[in-house]
Amino acid sequence: MPHKKILFIVVLLLLSVAWFLFDSKNGRDSIIEHGKTELVLYSTLDNSFLQALIKEYNSDPDRTAALKLLLPEEKEQGKTADLYLLEHNELKLLAKEQRLYAILSEAGDLLPPAFKDEQSQWFGVFYDPIVFLVNQGYARQNGQENISSWQDIIKLQNVRVAMENLSDSQSTRNFLAAFASVRGEEKSLAYFRGLNRQIPQYSRFPFTPIRLTTVGDADLAITRRSYVFKYLENDFPAYIVLPEEGTPISLYGVAVDAASKKYEAAQMFRDWLLVAAEPQKIALEQNTGYVFLLPNGLKGSSVNHPEKLWLNTEYTLPAQQEILVNKWLQSARFAVK
Repeated sequence: MPHKKILFIVVLLLLSVAWFLFDSKNGRDSIIEHGKTELVLYSTLDNSFLQALIKEYNSDPDRTAALKLLLPEEKEQGKTADLYLLEHNELKLLAKEQRLYAILSEAGDLLPPAFKDEQSQWFGVFYDPIVFLVNQGYARQNGQENISSWQDIIKLQNVRVAMENLSDSQSTRNFLAAFASVRGEEKSLAYFRGLNRQIPQYSRFPFTPIRLTTVGDADLAITRRSYVFKYLENDFPAYIVLPEEGTPISLYGVAVDAASKKYEAAQMFRDWLLVAAEPQKIALEQNTGYVFLLPNGLKGSSVNHPEKLWLNTEYTLPAQQEILVNKWLQSARFAVK
């Protein structure tokens, strides 16, 4: 074989190896290169938060598994996940369909019963509460001590309340359903009928009540803590109040898919999410506003006063929520003010 031809083949091989190494370092085939198990996570939470979690988890060279996010288009194509990070009613539906694998957890034992599956199929990790965002100027005029509870808002005179239309999204429907689950349906609808008189106009978008309150076009907003945290600055002209009676929350939990077969690796990520300091740090850096159920990991108790965290337990099916929302529309939203 001519020397030039041999040299050409050698150069071609070297270029192929160089390209493989470059490609691997940029993410493609990195799991195969390092001999790690691929763990696929599915979640509907904010993508930047999820990517930060994955990056942090995968940064440990001693881990035997590497995490990857299942994209919506991949899910539509039939690809499956090993792990889920979802709102707790979504996890309950998966458990009912026998799609989750039960794995005991030392950390999970610390959680209150309402925040985990009784068969250990899913465990709550953090929650997003409904809060009041109060304009500071309004609070100075009316007294902060008079704006601390759900009942206070009904009693306030000439208050302008900003709130999303409760029929617009799964988030607002969950708010209404959690409120009714704890306070009772009739009492809840009566409350929102009274509140309706203090809402000049319902908002179509999640961040509109926050904007209206900060510029003074509303006196307070009823919104999610996660929405407010996206806007927080040093000179923020409003402050957060957690209603003293308790408040509806969206609880997010972690679970392992029954068909995964990667149970040990999945369990390691699940427990890291529950008790490690890194997920909490990332949630803070990402301004998520999420409150973790085990803020001190295995060294401390779970979140204080769990009875004040209201879960949607009575309206878990879409049809049940639809009926409740229609009752709200008829008896409160379009009631005569």
